Amino acid sequence: MATWVLVCDASRAKIFLATRREDDWKLLEDIKHPAGRETSQELHPSSPPGRMQVSRSVGARRSSMEPHTTPKDAEVERFAKHLASRLDAAIGQHLMDDFVLVAPPHLLGVLRQSFAPETVKHLKNSVDKDLVSFDATETRARLLDVLFPLPTVPHKN
Repeated sequence: MATWVLVCDASRAKIFLATRREDDWKLLEDIKHPAGRETSQELHPSSPPGRMQVSRSVGARRSSMEPHTTPKDAEVERFAKHLASRLDAAIGQHLMDDFVLVAPPHLLGVLRQSFAPETVKHLKNSVDKDLVSFDATETRARLLDVLFPLPTVPHKN
């Protein structure tokens, strides 16, 4: 049984392969997304926050702030869709049986919305932590019980 562990933040993702509790994890991919580190202003320095509308009638003006996605949020969504498509393809090619998702809380939500319905069926667990800076050994140590919980022994009273 092959379990993939996707550990990511807005600018980087790592995909590990975990097969059994006693085995080391193998790094399959290290994906970098430098635009995820940029601020909204750095991504689109001339983007105004809203718009001013002027009516064609004489003297009539109105201002409205359109609900919008910031350039930073749009970049996070773009990266989430890229990662989701990678997992969607892996499920379609039967490269894994299930996967665990590890990301900061906001990114977890964006990722979940990006997955195909078939991929969601293979989501084993999710963890709301930022662990992308750790190597395979440290990531395994922090997530081992999430992926491979030890069986509980009933207590005798």
